[in-house]
Amino acid sequence: GLGGGDGEASGGGTTTGGTETTGGTDTAGGEAGGGDGGGDGEAIFVEAGCGGCHTLDAAGAKGNVGPNLDEAKPDHDLVVDRVTNGRGAMPSFKGSYTPEQINAVADYVVESTGG
Repeated sequence: GLGGGDGEASGGGTTTGGTETTGGTDTAGGEAGGGDGGGDGEAIFVEAGCGGCHTLDAAGAKGNVGPNLDEAKPDHDLVVDRVTNGRGAMPSFKGSYTPEQINAVADYVVESTGG
């Protein structure tokens, strides 16, 4: 009796562990790139030319057309919305960057400004 019980417990325990690892890497609708496929927020900030219009000390950016990001301290959702949809003189970047890349830029701006 005891021997059979031990065999069943160890046999059942090994099959459940294998499938748990796939859940962690699943991002919301992210087909492009892997977990780190969003890219480097600072590099994207520079590449996209954000500093041409915005001041952000962390990036050495001194633009004065758009809001000074160090003073505005925008939150993550606001940065994502403005970069994705644009507003006023600011163009939309949704055709140029993936949602993951826009999230990376938003993370960078928020971390840099304490927003």
